[in-house]
Amino acid sequence: MARRPRGHLQELSSLVRESEEWIVHDGPEDRCFGCGQRNEDGLRLRFREIGEGQVEAEYTAPTKYDGAPGIVHGGIQATLLDEVLGLAIDRVTDVPRMDVVTADFKLRYRRPVPSGVPLRIRGRTVATEGRSFFVEGEILDAAGEVLTRAEARWVRLDLLRD
Repeated sequence: MARRPRGHLQELSSLVRESEEWIVHDGPEDRCFGCGQRNEDGLRLRFREIGEGQVEAEYTAPTKYDGAPGIVHGGIQATLLDEVLGLAIDRVTDVPRMDVVTADFKLRYRRPVPSGVPLRIRGRTVATEGRSFFVEGEILDAAGEVLTRAEARWVRLDLLRD
């Protein structure tokens, strides 16, 4: 896997900056529900690189994202994982993040994910094959117990450019 030089991401887009080890998507047009800092209703995730092709986010889900009382909705859990998996790909490739999309996504809900407590969400790139990127990740509680696990395949879009 080709590793993108650390400064390359900023060259591609001014929407992403690294600040005190955190990777933050905070450009004026960045309204992504998962990572956009400008989306008032979004999760506003920020990330840090923890190894080659590995990233993590820390997040405390508010109760407005509950499914059952005190339990984070499964769709929000999927979003948390999808975000870290996408950024894990971004850290190992020269393909701009906007040119890769989730193709297959498998979740395993192992234990209830509580709202109102700090969670760690980790993602890593495990393989690439042609236009496909294979990633996996998990949501962990403060003790490091895996609560939800994900495996996914993302694909590079071949879009016509002006």
